Order: sequence, then structure tokens, then C-alpha cells
Amino acid sequence: LKADAEVAAAGLQVISDHTKAIISFALCGFANLSSIAILIGGLGGMAPNRRQDIAQLGLRAVAAGTLSNLMSATIAGVFLAL
Repeated sequence: LKADAEVAAAGLQVISDHTKAIISFALCGFANLSSIAILIGGLGGMAPNRRQDIAQLGLRAVAAGTLSNLMSATIAGVFLAL
């Protein structure tokens, strides 16, 4: 609270608790680029001749995971606004 008061006194905009909650949901997902490497390493060991296919699907999986994280943040924002 003291830090927020200092930021406000400096003329900067303070992020609301509602916004902090939505950002937390959006950033705490598992859609990151390192998961592609984990996917290729794990599944690539079981099917080494399909690594190229796994890598291409890995990018799509990260995109789908990102959209899922953003949808969770949107739903949380709706419920927190009630």
C-alpha cells in the first residue's frame, strides 16, 4: 500500500486489484516456449521419426495454450467484476 501511494504521488497510474488478478491468471499458464522442447524431447524419444511433426504441432499447442490462458483470465475478470 505504501508503494502504491508513492507511485500515485509521483503521478504514475496505479494498477487496480481487479487488473492484478486478471494479469495473474493470464501469466500463470503453462503456454511457454520451453514446453515445446519438453514435448519434442519426451515424445521424440518414443517416435524419433516423427520429431518434425511433433515440432510443428508443438507451436500450435503453445498457441492453443496461450488462447486458453487468456480465456481463463477473461472469465476470471467477469466473475471478479460481479
